[in-house]
Amino acid sequence: MAYAKATFTDLKQGMADRHDSGTIPTASATLAFYGRLLNRGVRYCSDKLKLTKETTLTTVSGTIALPDDFIAIDNVFEGQTEYSQIPQTNVPDQDQPYVYWITGNHTDGFSLNTKDDVALTVKYAFRPAEMVNGTDVCIIPDPEAVVAYAYGMLRKSETDPIEDAIPALDECDERLAELEDVKNINDAFSGFTSVGNSTDNKYSWE
Repeated sequence: MAYAKATFTDLKQGMADRHDSGTIPTASATLAFYGRLLNRGVRYCSDKLKLTKETTLTTVSGTIALPDDFIAIDNVFEGQTEYSQIPQTNVPDQDQPYVYWITGNHTDGFSLNTKDDVALTVKYAFRPAEMVNGTDVCIIPDPEAVVAYAYGMLRKSETDPIEDAIPALDECDERLAELEDVKNINDAFSGFTSVGNSTDNKYSWE
């Protein structure tokens, strides 16, 4: 039987297994709260694993807007040539080829800039899209890490009545550490990839 990636519904079931004797709550407010906690868990795990996304961008008049989910550049390539990032303030003094610089801010968005118009492969850290529908796929390879984080935060919101919030959060970190160990064991490992919301994007951690 083929491996099936965990969905948003699967994560909610995981929460229910830990908190509600396996029965997913029916109250809309409770389900919405579960959803917010699980999405926070995905963001936490993504940051810890340093997940990146790869896309192709072509500068026009030396600039191109970076995707809305952009956080930070990992690396930039033109074919097999890796570009070097330079500070924006150093641009007038830089004559060497194969350089880029970032402009913008979180409010207005960020742009990638080059001296000449060029098609580039850009790998960058990103903000995961929130899961909304039950069939939305969890991008974290070990979904129980997400569930453990969400459950721990849920218990903390309840003032931790049975003192299992910290063990759940520790479980999340332990699961993420195991994923990192698997990555390090595989010498030829090139990064976890999973089809994202766009067919042009791949997710990975390095």
